[in-house]
Amino acid sequence: MDAELLPGTESWAKLIAGLGRAQPDIFVLNELPFGPWLSARSSFDPVAWKQSVADHEAGIAALHELGVGVILGTRSVERQGRRCNEGFVWTRQDGIQATHTKQYIPNTPPSYCETVWYEPGERKFEIVQAGPLRVGFLICSDVMFTEHARRYGRDGVHLIVVPRAMPVEAAHMFDVALKMAAISSGCYVASSNRYGADSAGGIFEGRGCIVDPGGQTVAESSQLERVVVHEISTEFVSVKQNYYPCDLE
Repeated sequence: MDAELLPGTESWAKLIAGLGRAQPDIFVLNELPFGPWLSARSSFDPVAWKQSVADHEAGIAALHELGVGVILGTRSVERQGRRCNEGFVWTRQDGIQATHTKQYIPNTPPSYCETVWYEPGERKFEIVQAGPLRVGFLICSDVMFTEHARRYGRDGVHLIVVPRAMPVEAAHMFDVALKMAAISSGCYVASSNRYGADSAGGIFEGRGCIVDPGGQTVAESSQLERVVVHEISTEFVSVKQNYYPCDLE
């Protein structure tokens, strides 16, 4: 999705149209989708932080406009005195449920000064329900640590979601990491990515994908096709989680 996504904009209208064509049951937003990418700024600004929190609150309040029953993403939020990048599950029936907070936070200037703005919340990789699926979150850099994907698989997760905001030069690393997360867990992996440039100076690769439990990319977004879908087979997950390499002790 476009950088600095906000309700009521042209990008928001295009997203609604794309979702209307694709008709997904579950939709994965990219990392911190609403408003500017704070981490392109190397010094903390309390006004910008409050605006990011407000932008995400406004975006989440408008999620019903997307016409999807279950939506997953991340948001800027304060938890126990910490500024966190927190995953969430939103449903039309129950509203928002907080999940895992990003644990592995880069400090890579100029566009990824994330430790200036965010810190890990409570260390937990909990499983949440998203419609009929058991889901685990690995937020962007979290996916580089396959032990967490493997644990999710051992705990019977069907889908690992990886909201991202990453530059073009990191594309190969993330392609490998997403496939390894699927292979080591026996889960599907769905990753949405921030696209283009924003006013804070961040430039993002944009391509999102869905990887099946065998490590094959089965859907990939592009500038021409912003929303892609794939049917998830929990039966396939069950088979893979009892087969090599997931069966290794």
